[in-house]
Amino acid sequence: MRGLDGKVAFVTGAGSGIGRACALRLAEEGAAVAAVDIRRPAAEETAKTIEAAGGTAVAVECDVASGEQVASAVAQTVESLGALNVIVNAAGILAAEGDVVACSEDDWDRVMAINVKSIYLTGKHGVPAILAAGGGAIVNIASVFGFTALPDECAYDASKGAVLNLTRHMAVQYATSGIRVNAICPSDCDTPLLNALLGDSDIEAEKAKLAEPIPMGRLAKPEEIAAGVAFLSSADAGFVTGVALPVDGGFLAR
Repeated sequence: MRGLDGKVAFVTGAGSGIGRACALRLAEEGAAVAAVDIRRPAAEETAKTIEAAGGTAVAVECDVASGEQVASAVAQTVESLGALNVIVNAAGILAAEGDVVACSEDDWDRVMAINVKSIYLTGKHGVPAILAAGGGAIVNIASVFGFTALPDECAYDASKGAVLNLTRHMAVQYATSGIRVNAICPSDCDTPLLNALLGDSDIEAEKAKLAEPIPMGRLAKPEEIAAGVAFLSSADAGFVTGVALPVDGGFLAR
């Protein structure tokens, strides 16, 4: 029996990278998946990939920084798939916004809206649906940079620290209500988002530099992050809540 048979998962950022890998892995584990992304074609591509493999999925277009759109996306998921058991908050951005002096208010607000406010919003509108289904799990994609810091990334560092403490708050808040809330903390991961940020540079050389602080000597793969998400979403993690699980190749250990 697969770990998520009969469950319904709502995955944000499902159009690419870690979010897409999470959507595909949860579908492999038996979940029906709402592939949620601000880009409808990308969400549809993920949903089609799941369906082609014999799974059940629906594509949902949603700006996760909009309360109205998140509420609508949750309602669409319950209407289309019958329930809501798991939320995976994988939508996120890493903007090159600088230190607190150089960072613009617009960059700060955008990073906080997508990386932090989105988790508040999926909780606000999704927790009642999970409770109505008898409980479930929420997994937030945080970062090793919620524990430590990058130069010139003040908003990103602050946002991921906030994700970790919001995760702890929700874990404590809903511990007796049947909802487990945990976070995955990746080190740098080889995703389209990272490639876009590296831009016109020698991408492979830049990736090698990013891998230098990682004891395992390479970047994470999205599928490796998704494996941790699948565990925390399943009954195998039934007594695990409030955890910030590094999937980082030993980065934090060093």
